[in-house]
Amino acid sequence: MKSIILAFVTSLFFFNDPLVDVQERGFVIHGKLEGLKPSYLYMYHSYKGVEHRDSLLLKDGTFQFSGKVAEPSMCIIFSKEVRFQKVFYVENSDMKFTGNVEAPDKIVITGSPVQSDYSILDKRIAEHRVKTMAIYDQAEAAKKANKTQEAEKLTAEADKLYRSESAIRKQFIAEYSKSYAALSELLYWTNESNYREASTLYAALSDELKATDKAKEIVAHIANLEVTQVGKPYVDFTMNDIKGNPVKLSSYAGKYVLLEFWASWCGPCRAENPNLREQYAKFKDKGFNILGVSLDDKEDRWSKALEKDNLPWTQVSDLKGWHNAAAIQYGVRAIPANFLISPEGKIIARDLRGEALNAKLSEIFP
Repeated sequence: MKSIILAFVTSLFFFNDPLVDVQERGFVIHGKLEGLKPSYLYMYHSYKGVEHRDSLLLKDGTFQFSGKVAEPSMCIIFSKEVRFQKVFYVENSDMKFTGNVEAPDKIVITGSPVQSDYSILDKRIAEHRVKTMAIYDQAEAAKKANKTQEAEKLTAEADKLYRSESAIRKQFIAEYSKSYAALSELLYWTNESNYREASTLYAALSDELKATDKAKEIVAHIANLEVTQVGKPYVDFTMNDIKGNPVKLSSYAGKYVLLEFWASWCGPCRAENPNLREQYAKFKDKGFNILGVSLDDKEDRWSKALEKDNLPWTQVSDLKGWHNAAAIQYGVRAIPANFLISPEGKIIARDLRGEALNAKLSEIFP
């Protein structure tokens, strides 16, 4: 009889466990934003390339979003009517969102341990950038006062401080090795120059974090960066061109080819296109080729950009945005990005733009 009662009590406790209930129910965000007149508020987050969007009509600045996420997700809440947006983590919990739209950096978000950890990094980065911008402002003032040497010295100091932001992110990853916020930050932090160090940071993460989908994405990203280093053989792929015809990278075997990752919405990419056109026209008859890979997700925008920029070389895309298969294979998480491949099939340079690209091509095709 005692066993039956104990079993019943245990079962009752389980089904009334608020943590279990919240995890099953998903997330609920209760919000109150001062200074935001009645208008629509929008929420966006994605998981494994699947976008989740929601919107609602505010009433006296109050709102409530609800849903469910497989893992904590970076989310953005924004207004299309006024200049307001806030990036934060959402996880399956009861969350509260309070503050004033005039001071988004002072908005308080509670109820999410992951967001609480992320807010620490966010604050550190914000404070670091304030210091950096202050020195840039001093440099600009010195320049206007015709104090050239002082301006150059201050600019160099600000540049160095700006580059040190990466160290702040690295410290956070090491310090919060049990937090999903650190796991996610590691994915964004990892690049072609630090992937070995990223492997060490990943090894120090908790076993619980390593069991997540985000961890699997990091492992794959590091592996892709390893196989696409300068000196490695190129990684082949097939993708459709603008007319729907499949194009293989290996079809350029025996030729120099610049694998160029870009998108219609990328300003620096579009700014480089005139130089690419010039170099292509100059060296194409000597064996130089370009294969463009667009990270667009809308065919009409991609098509209009191709027409407007007058790009004569072959262009491919799977229209999956940042989840473009070739971009993932080559570890591309920022654009513009490119890889110069030799006739022997080796990656001989990467991220060549402007004069650096021109000099390299002049060296190859004297």
